[in-house]
Amino acid sequence: MWWWVAGIAVLAVAVIVYFAVTSSGAPEDGDASPRPTTSAGATEDPAEQDDPAADPTPDPSATSETMPELAPVSPDETAENGEGLTARIVKMAAVEGEAVQAGEIGGPAVQFTLELTNDTDAAVDLGFVAVNAYIGEDRTPAGGLVRPGGAPFEGSLEPGKTAQGVYVYTIPENQRDDVTLTVDYRAGQPAFAFRGAVG
Repeated sequence: MWWWVAGIAVLAVAVIVYFAVTSSGAPEDGDASPRPTTSAGATEDPAEQDDPAADPTPDPSATSETMPELAPVSPDETAENGEGLTARIVKMAAVEGEAVQAGEIGGPAVQFTLELTNDTDAAVDLGFVAVNAYIGEDRTPAGGLVRPGGAPFEGSLEPGKTAQGVYVYTIPENQRDDVTLTVDYRAGQPAFAFRGAVG
């Protein structure tokens, strides 16, 4: 009879070992899929891993604020910044714009000769000057051209000195009654603005 008792004991041990091995790797609460872990062994929540709010995408429609401008003056007036720097349009001429660089579109254009006068105590870096032209009430940007005669401001404008620059913009002949020309000379400072009929 002893061999029969021994056999039952061995069978009982085998059953206990089997259930111990198969139940040790099963997740609790009936969740059959193991949770992902980090390299340190910590469990991650898949919802947190895929949450778009965790890594927001920049809004493509978000833009910086419009650059400040001084109150516009007519094209035949002198614009002043109140600190000793002035700008004026010396000459406007209707020309046939030539497309010579990538992105340019030739056609009827207006050539502007601009003049800056520095009556301040410090030099003005003309390399930062940016000139732009806009058409109509909605300020549609006019295309810039190099020819004929384009000669942007350059160098340094010392106190008591005057400098000129020439800029050309494609502006249809029937849209020259309301044009805005801006002259931005320094970051953070309001740009000079001229508005009216040109050409």
